[in-house]
Amino acid sequence: MRHKLLGAAATIGAIGMVVAAAPTASAATGYARCPDNRMCVFTGPNGSGAIGIFANGDVNLADGTGPTGLNNNIESMRNRTSGSWCFYKDTSYNGYVWRGGPGGGANTIPAATNVISSLKRC
Repeated sequence: MRHKLLGAAATIGAIGMVVAAAPTASAATGYARCPDNRMCVFTGPNGSGAIGIFANGDVNLADGTGPTGLNNNIESMRNRTSGSWCFYKDTSYNGYVWRGGPGGGANTIPAATNVISSLKRC
């Protein structure tokens, strides 16, 4: 009888371990990947593709000091800050093309799609 009880306890313990190992929530996707108080840009439409997350901006997306792969490769954004952000086709905040206000996510306007080389709060 003692062996049967130990076997049952081991089975219950194994089941409990499986339940504990199961994920409790799914990973965020799309625009939901953008954390609070940040500007996020995405290489694909509707928050898809690679993500770049910014607190203050980037003077040169091609220089390799910030997220890589974003220069002239941005198709959507989500602004989770309280202010607007400006997007520029050239480095050093030159060649203004678009302003993204606070709120939900959006695809870039055609004039800004895949041409952005710098961005900042404005």
